Amino acid sequence: MLKHITLVQNMSTDPDSVYANQVLDFFATHGVHVSHLQVMGKDCPEVPPEAANPDMVIVLGGDGTFLRAARKFVLQQVPLVGVNTGALGFLTHIEADHLHAYLELLMEGKYALDPRMMLSIKSSGEGGTFKNGLCNEELALNDVVVKNANPSQLCRLHLFVNDTLVAVYDSDGLILSTPSGTTAYTMAAGGPVISPEVDAISITPICPHSFSAKAVVVPFNKEFRVQSDPKNQEVVFALDGLECGMLKPGESLVVVRAPIPFKMVNFKREDDDFYSLLKRKLQWSMNPRWQSQEARAAAQIHSEHPPQNAASSTSKAEP
Repeated sequence: MLKHITLVQNMSTDPDSVYANQVLDFFATHGVHVSHLQVMGKDCPEVPPEAANPDMVIVLGGDGTFLRAARKFVLQQVPLVGVNTGALGFLTHIEADHLHAYLELLMEGKYALDPRMMLSIKSSGEGGTFKNGLCNEELALNDVVVKNANPSQLCRLHLFVNDTLVAVYDSDGLILSTPSGTTAYTMAAGGPVISPEVDAISITPICPHSFSAKAVVVPFNKEFRVQSDPKNQEVVFALDGLECGMLKPGESLVVVRAPIPFKMVNFKREDDDFYSLLKRKLQWSMNPRWQSQEARAAAQIHSEHPPQNAASSTSKAEP
């Protein structure tokens, strides 16, 4: 039974609070307390104590907003549900025009929690910005990226798996991704798409200066170490698209599976299935000869079939 909700609203994608007001009005009529946090653009939400331990977090924004909110609530193991008011919305896959219907499903308890693996990192040198021990800033739901601090030059990175040197990459950088993150930067860099059901980590070089340097998929129960070459300039590392620190030449970044999962709300609808999302959001396996017709048909089905038992409650607000 939901008693306390924290609403994270990206004001850049819902500037007139059209969808935020729908959430506030809905839960007000059901006697649910809502803590309302408003953020702009790429800002991380500042979470006051009274909003830090809700039963659930609802994110209005795009995937970037969702990722930044996830960092703030994962240690408390608070589940998140994302409503897409941004552009693509793969993590925030609920379409805003069906918001009211999904809110009803939440109140009725018609959802499940989908645990997603996360990555935890630490720096082995003094140049890193992280301390030992687990804290929000050390966790990544999508990926860890190591790149040259000078974007116009290649960097040399040594990859170790369980202290065994696996490869030396001359490239723009390296992406270590969870399955959740393989539809983001990893896919854009030519890496594999991995179902969230698979316990694995993908390692994808960014623009490698070698035809043989391809992405690899490795079991999650390994320790990964990315070492900056001693002759490198400084390299930077980022978690979920947020630059978090720097490695001096010869320093390393250790990446392991986080000891806790991220809890994502899943409504178990066919239209929200991972493969359906690939087709709808990323046009996966779409033959260009029938792509336009198929996409139109899928969009029509999605608009005409809101969540079960909530067809009469879809939002009437303008998008």
